[in-house]
Order: sequence, then structure tokens, then C-alpha cells
Amino acid sequence: MILKSIDINCFRNYNRLHWQPHAGINFITGANAQGKTNLLEAIFFSGKGYSFRRKNSDVVGWHGTDASIKATYQVNNMEMDVSVNINQNGKKKLFINGVEEKRKFLPGRFGIILFKPDDLQIIKGSPSGKRDFIDHNIGTIDPLYLQKLIQYRRVVEQRNFLLRSGRARNNDSFQIWNESFYQYGAEVLARRIGLLKKYIPLVRKTYAGITGGREELDMKYLSTLKITEKTDMEQIIMEFKSEGKNRQQEELYKRQTIFGPHRDDIIFLINNKDARYYASQGQIRSIILALKTAQIDLYFYEYGESPILLLDDVLMELDEQRQRYLLMLIVNNNVQSFITTTELTGKIGHYANRVYLINNGQLREVI
Repeated sequence: MILKSIDINCFRNYNRLHWQPHAGINFITGANAQGKTNLLEAIFFSGKGYSFRRKNSDVVGWHGTDASIKATYQVNNMEMDVSVNINQNGKKKLFINGVEEKRKFLPGRFGIILFKPDDLQIIKGSPSGKRDFIDHNIGTIDPLYLQKLIQYRRVVEQRNFLLRSGRARNNDSFQIWNESFYQYGAEVLARRIGLLKKYIPLVRKTYAGITGGREELDMKYLSTLKITEKTDMEQIIMEFKSEGKNRQQEELYKRQTIFGPHRDDIIFLINNKDARYYASQGQIRSIILALKTAQIDLYFYEYGESPILLLDDVLMELDEQRQRYLLMLIVNNNVQSFITTTELTGKIGHYANRVYLINNGQLREVI
């Protein structure tokens, strides 16, 4: 997958920009607050249909009433034109080859990988942050997983409403929602485990490459249900029903849904030690680097081509060894990459196919 060109209008601090990036490694340099992250955000928005920052309405520049992005992607040797319009209320319209479409049909929904500074908080962060990482990064490989996840979240929301309101006790409606909870929860859990079975071996392999085989990384999925990798769908549903019966009084007392995939966790182990407590900062960076680069492999295995990689001011967070590993992986896998940095050293600069300087929303090529 390659971004061939992008036109940005009234997007954050960009009044108007036409850009044809290189199909290889594009370094985007400049001082802070000049528009480096904004440019990555525009690429991300054109491919996925939403901002990786806060509200969509925030992207509209002060010099206009709406923002627009037009991008041309090459996907499986076919060109695809994408247009996105965002008004001041955050409402957007998406067009693919001139036809209005939903976000799920955008080319970057699966094929854009973002690596940003706060990703370094995933390992020691909350379980919800780790679940979000799986859902929004790995889950995109399986569209049906995302569909079931949305349905499951709606059921949990309604179930929690009945529990909070005190209307769950001896309520036929609550029992009906329970059946949906068991069904959708089982489907989400089974598909999530299926995705992790593909992904975790790639993460282990990548981490071994980063550390030169000196350390072993493992990921453990901690379910609130008693299941194993071999547990099938029917068994998961039965386990849901059993757990629901066993924890009914506790849920009525706490007035919330206290089990299911929305309460699960993932832990990372380095040489069988919990990374939350024993990993150094260097090891944390290696784990995140492994998670992100394994996404490249997973996407390639699923779709037969490389994704687009966006690195927002994180390269300098890595030491020289990790920088070299990542850049060599990008080169060897022909990954189109957009890397922002405030400074470009000679040691990494020779990997660049193009170097651009951004100053106050103005982009110019310097190498």
C-alpha cells in the first residue's frame, strides 16, 4: 500500500498543501508546533476516516469553515482516490472514487500503522489501554471482530444501565440482554484469541531479533473466564452462562458487569518476569517496537503487501541499535514510512529517500 499524493485544505495549520511523497522513507523535520504531527494526522484521517487525536472538529483550521483532504492510494496495484470533508461540528463525508462510502471501506482502515510517543505507556498502563491497542491495531485485520465488538459494547452498556438502575433483579428484559451478552461476548472473545494466536508468535520473533536472541518475550491473555486456547465457541458460551450465574449476586450488589472481554487484561513477560515490574525503559521500548513491527508482518501475511507506517516523533526515543533495526526492517520490507523528528542525525539520515522541512505549515523538500 502506498500513498501517491495528498491535498490538504484548511486542516489545522495547513491552509493549502499538495504533496507527492516518496514510496520509501520520508523524513519530516522541523521545530515543535510547526505542523509535523498535523501532516501525519491528515494522512491517518484520509486512510482511516478519523483523527488519532481528540475531536474531529478540532482539525478545521481557523482560516475556514471546513477542512478537506484528497488522497490517492495504490492498493494491490490499483489506484484509489479518497476525499474527506470535515465541518466545524466534526461531521464528515467520505468519498472513494467519487462515491460516498462508509469508513469501513477506506483503504487505510487496515493498512496504516501509527507509532506515537504515548504508545510507550501501553506496557505499564491500564488493562483498558492494552485492550484498546489490540482492538484498534490488531482487530482491524478482522472486520467481523470489530462488528461483533461494537454489538457487544452496546449490550454491555444496556446491561449496565439495568444494573445501575436497580431494574435487573427479577427482570425478564435483563434475562434477554443476558443471552445477547453471552453470545456476543463469546464471539468477541473467540475472535480476539484467534487474532492473538496469529500475532503473538510474530511479536516473539520480532523481539528476539531486536535483542539478538538474548531475551524472550511472551504475551499472556488474562481472561475473566476459565478458558484456554483450545476452548471452542460453544464452550465459551457455556462458561459465560456459568460465570453469570455464579456472579449474579455480586453484579447486583456492584451494579455493573464485572466479567467478559471488556474486563480482560494482557501482560508481557520478559524471560518469564512481568514487564510491568521488572522491565527497564530500554526493554519497554523494545516491546513496543516489537508490537508495532509485528503489525507490519501480520498485515503482509494477511494482504500480501506492506502497510504504511507513521512514526510521530518516536525514533529519537530509541537507541541506535533499535533505530537501525526498525529502519532496516522498513527498507527490507519496502514499507512506505513517514517519520517526524526535530533533528535528523547522519547515522539515520542515510536511510532517507526524501527529507522535508516544515515551517509554519509550509512544506519543502531539502534532500
